[in-house]
Amino acid sequence: SATRGTFPEPPSEPACAMAKSKNHTGNNQVYKNHRNGIKKTRRPKKMSMQGMNCKFVRNQAFAKRGMNCTPEEKETRLAAQKEAQKKMEEKKVVERADRLKELQEAAAAPKSKK
Repeated sequence: SATRGTFPEPPSEPACAMAKSKNHTGNNQVYKNHRNGIKKTRRPKKMSMQGMNCKFVRNQAFAKRGMNCTPEEKETRLAAQKEAQKKMEEKKVVERADRLKELQEAAAAPKSKK
């Protein structure tokens, strides 16, 4: 019954060690970074297609291949494009004239009813 009131011996190392005061220092880092010089990042020659719509990327590749042609082909394409442009201009003129006629008729119709 002699051991009843006694306490166990304390451990050899202290239970509450002192808190660490310094976690980090940037003391030598600037010197080390400038030893080889701080360089600008290299710009990529081609834009990354990662994350782009794959359907769009695929179509773009085919469109680029379709643009490659010989000088003769290029001339024929230009001629066809100019013809199409002329047709569109003529169509626009006709449509504009028709629209103007319709507007004039619409403006004249209410006046005649009165």
